[in-house]
Amino acid sequence: MNLVNEMIKFTSYSLSDFILFSETTYYRQFELYNNAIWPLHIIAIAFSIMILYAFWKKPIWGGRLIALLLILSWGWVAWAFLYERFYSIHVVANWYAWGFVIQAGLLWWYGIVKNHLIICEQNHLRTYIGRGLLFSALILYPFIILFSGRSWMQFEMFALTPDPTVLATLAILLLCKVPLVLYIIPIVWGIISCMTLLVM
Repeated sequence: MNLVNEMIKFTSYSLSDFILFSETTYYRQFELYNNAIWPLHIIAIAFSIMILYAFWKKPIWGGRLIALLLILSWGWVAWAFLYERFYSIHVVANWYAWGFVIQAGLLWWYGIVKNHLIICEQNHLRTYIGRGLLFSALILYPFIILFSGRSWMQFEMFALTPDPTVLATLAILLLCKVPLVLYIIPIVWGIISCMTLLVM
């Protein structure tokens, strides 16, 4: 009987019951973070420009350059945002950080060592989707803040915060010929992020 009662009690919970922070607290982290890391935003813009250049000119070393920029971005987000900032309000953020570190390691292995990050835009549907996602992640994402009603200092940028970094990575994977294992962590993060935003 006790087991049945516990099961009924467990099913009464919703996803929002497992979120230990409010929407205000969550977005406040971005504002504090942006204030703390300025002027690294200029470097993030430079990263975006270099990635767009690599896709435009398609140099022979373009895949390795993109892989290096993604490695630095995933590694930085893991330490500076997820572990140093997000962990203060979310007890499993350190596990998220490890996920980002693992993805950086996979990008190093397949993108730098194996040189498997090959720019390959032959499938037109994948190319259109990839380009659209890349444009959204690198250029549009910081401006979403203007339509959200939040403080402009809470903006999110590729190479500095998780969501645009993951979105840009997925776009790049679609535009390149890469092993499927590189998709796993970005897709898992996308699901986690969407669920978090939906239940806050």
